[in-house]
Parts: sequence; structure tokens; C-alpha cells
Amino acid sequence: LDKIWNLQNNVISQDGYRKELEASMHKTIKKVGEDIEAMKFNTAIAAMMSLLNEISENKGITLGEYKTLLVLLNPFAPHITEELWVNNGFEGMLNEAKWPTYDEAKCVDSTVEIVVQINGKIKARLNVAADISSDEALALAKENDTIKNEISGKNIIKELYVPKKLVNIVVK
Repeated sequence: LDKIWNLQNNVISQDGYRKELEASMHKTIKKVGEDIEAMKFNTAIAAMMSLLNEISENKGITLGEYKTLLVLLNPFAPHITEELWVNNGFEGMLNEAKWPTYDEAKCVDSTVEIVVQINGKIKARLNVAADISSDEALALAKENDTIKNEISGKNIIKELYVPKKLVNIVVK
């Protein structure tokens, strides 16, 4: 709550979301809305904390981002968010504000981090396209220097790719 309060000193008079935070904003709106409906309040708060950390890394917050963040936080901290709403000159009462909408297309990651395991032990992490094929993922894993050293001179018994998660190579 202190971070949220202090953010009002770093508000940029730009409306809307900055490009570097746009995907995170949409994902957080979706996550918090779904978590409130499912009564998973801790994970909703965790999603907002992650967003807040990302905002801090990007130095400042736009009025549009701050407005959305206050609306999302309001069910959990109504008194402080109402005061911040008024302090920043937003119209009306925050508890009557429209819930923000998200764009599903902006909630999809274009890249994902996968782990590469040799005999079940993590040896490397790779950033790959989210829609990478099994063959491409296995080839990319084998090109990694650490993995090359681990499988060099050994017989590959089995190769497994779990989409968006991991590559596992079993060697003997």
C-alpha cells in the first residue's frame, strides 16, 4: 500500500498504457477479475504486486495505468484507493467506476521460457517462441553450449518436449 501511495508522486500526465506495460496491464486485469470471481484473493493481490514491481522498473506510471490499478485494488483496500482517486482528480466515486476491460489478444505471450533437462535435471533455460514446434525446440536445446557438453559422447535414449514448459533429454 505504501508503494501505491508513493506512486502518486510519479504520475506521468499521459493517458492510456505505455507499450512496455500494455501486455502486463491486460494480463493483470484478466487475472484479478477471474480471481475475484473465484474468490482467490491472495493470487489477485500477487498479480497486482507483480504489476507494481514492473511499473517500478519502468520509472513512473501514466494516469491511465494508475486509474486502472486503483480500480483493481479497490475491492481489497477501499479507503486508501478512494483517497488516491480523489487526490489524482479522477471524476466521481471510485467504487462506482467501470471495471477495466482487457484485450485477450494482448494477454497471450509471444515468447516463453522453457527449461532444458538432461536426465531430469535442469541444465539450461531458453526463451523461445510460444508456438515453437517440438522439432524446433529440441534442435534449439541441442544447440545450447551447456547442453552440447552434457550430451557429448553419450547416446540419446529419449527426447521429450512439453509445450511452453520444458525439453527433457535422456542420455546414457
